Amino acid sequence: MTQPLAAVILDSLAAPLDPELDRVVGPGAAQRLRRELRGRARRWVAAIAPDRAFEATTPGAALMALDGHGGPVILVAPDIPVLGDAHTATVVADLGAGADLIVGATHDASAYLLAFALVDDELIELAGEGFTPLLAAASARNLSVAIARHERRLATVADARALAADPLAAPELVQQLGNLRPAHARPSHR
Repeated sequence: MTQPLAAVILDSLAAPLDPELDRVVGPGAAQRLRRELRGRARRWVAAIAPDRAFEATTPGAALMALDGHGGPVILVAPDIPVLGDAHTATVVADLGAGADLIVGATHDASAYLLAFALVDDELIELAGEGFTPLLAAASARNLSVAIARHERRLATVADARALAADPLAAPELVQQLGNLRPAHARPSHR
């Protein structure tokens, strides 16, 4: 990898907002949770791509931000609780080994991370279409594809419950789940 990385937080890679999460944890807590998730993504892209970290709502907006950058690029969703050194090491190692495309999938079978060896308008536009068209285009071009570690989003009540039960979860995220009630909890009868 000779050129520096660029990284974009791409909103269209995120899961749709779940109003049930707002109801269960409380609208204020849900907003704080989303802000903390975005903040974590911002810190990660700033660390992996100093001076080349952007945010965009759509693949087209990402391409506008990347104008003039021809090297490797990472697109990442803003709703992933864990982005860190392991992701950085994977992306850098896989790009260094010659991967053309790196895909990180979530439990809902969508991408949370896409890395491209080079800015490619067609492939980046396909980032918003899902795995099938993106992988079909990569296959048609005979591109090498690497797989990054699986992650769970934090978008639904089930995701929040999984995070709350995870002993390794970031405390600043778990703090925002104060109103969350475990699925098996029952109201007390006195």
